[in-house]
Amino acid sequence: MSFELNLNQDKILLSREKIEDEISDFKRLASEKFTGEDLKNINEALDFMLKIHLPQKDRFDGRPFASHPLAVAKRVIGLSDNPELVMAALIHDGVEDQSDHIFAMRLARKYPDRDFIHFEIDENVKEKYKEIFSTWSFREIEDRFGDAVKYYVENMTNHDFNSLAEDLGLEGEEKQDFINRLYIEHVENIMNDPELFTLKLADLSINVDLHSLDPESKKYAKLKRKYKSVIETVLDKLKNIQTSHPLYVNRDDIIEDLTKIYNQQYKTN
Repeated sequence: MSFELNLNQDKILLSREKIEDEISDFKRLASEKFTGEDLKNINEALDFMLKIHLPQKDRFDGRPFASHPLAVAKRVIGLSDNPELVMAALIHDGVEDQSDHIFAMRLARKYPDRDFIHFEIDENVKEKYKEIFSTWSFREIEDRFGDAVKYYVENMTNHDFNSLAEDLGLEGEEKQDFINRLYIEHVENIMNDPELFTLKLADLSINVDLHSLDPESKKYAKLKRKYKSVIETVLDKLKNIQTSHPLYVNRDDIIEDLTKIYNQQYKTN
């Protein structure tokens, strides 16, 4: 069975070279905290992440996309002793961004001796079959890494709010406000689960920092509009968590760091 992805091997190798130090640093941190089967599973999730994200287009800051899940996973290591949460951190964007890659990997793994279909996956195919690719990607994650990791990744995966807004006929600022409100509700739901909140906080703490962007760019304005209320919501939640919450021990430092970003980049005078 041949499901072909248009992969640029030179780009993949270059992206790997750019983040080699980050990969090594992550492996060091993981090995200092986890051992045995837990560490083995984390390294398998790392390999899985690199296969699906190294071919991906670079982030808005010009860095290889794989640098982002690495950074999120390193922050999770500093906040949690849960190896499955670290694994989920590594692959939390996989289904949302690279479901076609995971789908192709699953078919190659499950049907290695079948060769009766040739199917080239391009952007049009990815859009047409995104629901199938997404469903099968979650199956692959569950098969490889278990129910808990699948649960974390599934809940971290953003919904297609953009398509919904377009189907409703929304445009311009009205469309963006609608998408942003739904995203805030998505984050609020995540915060009800302490483990998911830890993972989302690690992700958001990186995404909300816009210092690498031109403050005059459209991208900066869009992200600032998206994240301003999200930061406020997260800070309110953090201030009211109980002592039993896994984030409580790091709460003050997290609040300080987020508040600094908010005051420097989001607060209006």
